[in-house]
Amino acid sequence: MRNLALALICAVLAGCTREALFVVLPNAEGGGTGAITVDDGKTVTTLDQPYAAAEARSGSAVPVEESRGNISVIFRRALAAQPALPHHFRLYFIIGTDRMTPESAAAYRSMFDDIKQRPVYQIEVIGHTDTLGDVRFNQTLSLERAAAVHELLVRDGADRAAITIAGRGKLDPVVPTADQVAEPRNRCVIVTVR
Repeated sequence: MRNLALALICAVLAGCTREALFVVLPNAEGGGTGAITVDDGKTVTTLDQPYAAAEARSGSAVPVEESRGNISVIFRRALAAQPALPHHFRLYFIIGTDRMTPESAAAYRSMFDDIKQRPVYQIEVIGHTDTLGDVRFNQTLSLERAAAVHELLVRDGADRAAITIAGRGKLDPVVPTADQVAEPRNRCVIVTVR
């Protein structure tokens, strides 16, 4: 009788064992929530709300309630291993120079704070110009702007090997304009931190 009871308990526990758990996490950047579809071959469950969950048991998938606390515990290692999302920063420059505007000099600090938060990073620095002047001058100026940001980053402790730079000159403006247009939004460096 005792062996039958143990077998029954084991059978019940085996039938209740979670084979997989699917959870929709909200976007860390506040940009909404995606959706996933769980299809067990018999039923289809769509999860499209933050923290919506479904579990697979004995070949079937069913929606379940999981608290945020449980989700954090269950997925703590996976959540901790997520890479930081890329961020894009735009630093503006004084016309005809490789000197940042005062507003961009202040914005540089928050950009560098983002870099310091990352255990591993890659930084792409792309210089741009408006369309005033000739192609050669603007190509050189865009590269000088990128190099100026590169040197600031290295001076402040960023890994030189993790930074790439390029200059786009007037041939690849951020804001398309006709030639010889003084567009301040094109006098910039775009920094992508991954």
